[in-house]
Amino acid sequence: MWLMYYVITLPIFITHTYLIAYWLLPKLFSTHRYWLFIASIFLLLILFSVIELIISNELVFKVFDSNNAFPPGYLNLKNIIISGIGNHYIILVFFAIKAGRSWYSVQNKKDELLQTKMETDLEIYHYQLQPKLVLTLIEELEILSDKSPEKAPEMIVKISNFLNHFLFEGKEDLLPLTTEVNLIEEFLSIHEYALEGRLISNFVVNGMLQSFVVPPLLLIPYINCAIKLAYECNNSFESTVIIKAEKKYLLFTFTFWSEKKFRLFDNENIEVTKKRLKYNYPGKHRLIENIDENFREVSLEVFY
Repeated sequence: MWLMYYVITLPIFITHTYLIAYWLLPKLFSTHRYWLFIASIFLLLILFSVIELIISNELVFKVFDSNNAFPPGYLNLKNIIISGIGNHYIILVFFAIKAGRSWYSVQNKKDELLQTKMETDLEIYHYQLQPKLVLTLIEELEILSDKSPEKAPEMIVKISNFLNHFLFEGKEDLLPLTTEVNLIEEFLSIHEYALEGRLISNFVVNGMLQSFVVPPLLLIPYINCAIKLAYECNNSFESTVIIKAEKKYLLFTFTFWSEKKFRLFDNENIEVTKKRLKYNYPGKHRLIENIDENFREVSLEVFY
């Protein structure tokens, strides 16, 4: 009997719920007509409570068990209101489910928008990075040509060799780690030649590089920002690049040091690199930056 009660009365509850959710809410509540909304809720409660009482009594109780049938005069205001309020638990359950789905949908859309924004930001950065580095190299070539014109031809050859690889391979989403290492080494050799004794460059590579691929040019923006300073002043600097590849671990470290004080403003690269690591290695990376008056170190760690 109770199974038939729920089967027969379920369409009533569904209709009642959908009228509130998809008619009253958008038409009245969302337009701030609150008193009309409350009055409509009360009228629907009365209407559907009467329908439910009649159908359950005439089609269920009298048919399957007359002992449960309502006595005459059961359609009074007290029974109607009590029955209507009692049946509202179904509406509350529906709204709880709907609210949960709406929240989950909003969160998904928010995450998708954030992901799209991050991808767009990284794509813009990627396309801007190559022209910026090329422009910096040209500016540094001009400085060298003014100070040491005899070095300019060799500098042009080194820059040309670097750009042949940099412009072609730097466009890829991921590079073999061996290629990334070669680009860094070529980039450092350009500046070590141009700055002679004012830049001592150390380059240390350990591990099996062949099994790794990485986002292109993770470390070069930091190196470029630091070395630009050497062209603008007469300080002597020492740089150290360490790349270590283990079975499930990858380390990039760049250290820049001088006996004299210096100051680097490189917040853009730090923030973009955080995004790049988060995008390519979510939850499996760490970026550490150490800064002192005459020292700067950036370490990128990736865990596989």
